[in-house]
Amino acid sequence: MSANFDHRIFHRRRKLFKVIGLALVLAGAFVLLNMMGELPEEPLKGTGAIFGGTVLILFGILFLYQGYKLPLEEALELIHERGRGVTESEIVHAMRVDQPTAGRILRALIAKGFLRRATEQPSHTEEVFEPVR
Repeated sequence: MSANFDHRIFHRRRKLFKVIGLALVLAGAFVLLNMMGELPEEPLKGTGAIFGGTVLILFGILFLYQGYKLPLEEALELIHERGRGVTESEIVHAMRVDQPTAGRILRALIAKGFLRRATEQPSHTEEVFEPVR
């Protein structure tokens, strides 16, 4: 499909965001729960533990959001590299996402005004979406 888009790097980056986010949320929860115990670890006491645990959880949530959000920027980059219309199955094969996710990506790009339907008449073939110029 495209020479510049690498689905392996794309999925590895998303997985890394998810793993780091989960680790940060769990570490923040550990800090907060450890502080409430009878014998907390020495550096994890008082307001420092509350602040540190909350910061870890917030950063973890931000990383998880980056890992789970729709890849609209990557899809736009892929579509503009091709320079022509795209179908849902081409998004599925190029980005290695499932069909419902590709449909959500296309609907989101249409709603934001980046894509439009190539023809308004329904046909028996797959619908083509082209970038708005």
